[in-house]
Amino acid sequence: MKSIFHVLFAAFWLVATQYSIADHRTVEGRRTVDFLGPEELAPETVGIGKQIPDFTLDLVGGGESRLYTGTGSKGTVVVVRDPECPVSRRYGPRIAKLAHYFGTDGFGFVFIYLNEELDAARLWKDAQALGVSGIYATRGSFALADALGVQSAGEVFVLDAGHRLRFRGAVDDQYGLGYTKDVATRHYLRNALDDLVKGKPVQTPATSAPGCVIDADPEKDRLFQPADYGQMIS
Repeated sequence: MKSIFHVLFAAFWLVATQYSIADHRTVEGRRTVDFLGPEELAPETVGIGKQIPDFTLDLVGGGESRLYTGTGSKGTVVVVRDPECPVSRRYGPRIAKLAHYFGTDGFGFVFIYLNEELDAARLWKDAQALGVSGIYATRGSFALADALGVQSAGEVFVLDAGHRLRFRGAVDDQYGLGYTKDVATRHYLRNALDDLVKGKPVQTPATSAPGCVIDADPEKDRLFQPADYGQMIS
C-alpha cells in the first residue's frame, strides 16, 4: 500500500500541474505568482561543512558497497530518489544528463531510494531507466539520509573529496509543488558543481527542495525487500 504522503501528493500534483507558471506571468500590470519554489537557506543551519561518515549500502541489483566507493576525485553527489514522487520522477532525465557531464569532471553519483514500500523490481526498473553509472542503494539509504538531514524526495547533496557537505537543495527551480515553469532559471546543482570543479566556494550552498516529504528514520532500512534477480529480469 502506498504511503498516505505519496497518495495525497500525487492527487495534488495532477490538479496543480494543469496550470504552468506561464499562466501566472505579469499580464496587464498583475504581479507574477511563484508557488512554493526553492528558497535559499542559511548554510550554518542545515549542515553545510559537516563531514559525512562512510556507510555500507545494499545495492538495488544485489550485493553491497560503501558510500565512498562511488566518490570521484572532486567528490560525491548523493541524489534522493523515489520514482513514486512526481518531482523526483520529473528530475530523473535532468540528473542523468548532469551525471554524464560532471562524471567526467571527477564526481561520482550515488542514488539513495527512500521509499521502503517499493519492491526490488520497481527500483531496478528505475535505476535502469536513469542509465547512469553509479551506486543505487536500498538498505542503508535511510541511515545516510538521517546523517544528511534529508527532508524531501527533491533533494540532492554534494560532498567534496574530503567528504564534507558543500551543497544541499534543489536541482533547479523548474518543477515543484503546484507549479511547472517553462524553463529553469536558477540551476542550483549545476552551478554548485561548476564552482567546485573550478575550486571556488559554492555561491548558493543551500536551498529548500520541493518534493514528497521524507521521514529519514534509519529503522526503515530493515523494511527493504532483498534483491530478487529473477523478479528483476522477468
